[in-house]
Amino acid sequence: MLTLSIILTVVVVTSFFVIRNLILRNEKLEDIQTEYENFITKQSEAINACNERLEQIDKRGIFKSDDEIGWFWEDIKKIQDALNEFTIK
Repeated sequence: MLTLSIILTVVVVTSFFVIRNLILRNEKLEDIQTEYENFITKQSEAINACNERLEQIDKRGIFKSDDEIGWFWEDIKKIQDALNEFTIK
């Protein structure tokens, strides 16, 4: 009977420490996930703001139709379109 009590005590104490460790790790992962979500949200907002600014700058199509700067403007728009794929929808 004493042996069974000792074994159960060891199992309970070990389980307590294992569960405590898992809870602490879970809390750390939740904190990291929150920071990651905040980072993604800020990046998405920055990309959207940049896209709006580009549309505002060339709302009359002046840069796009200009022979000297048009090719550069098209490249900027391609980069912005690629960035738009990384926004939160």
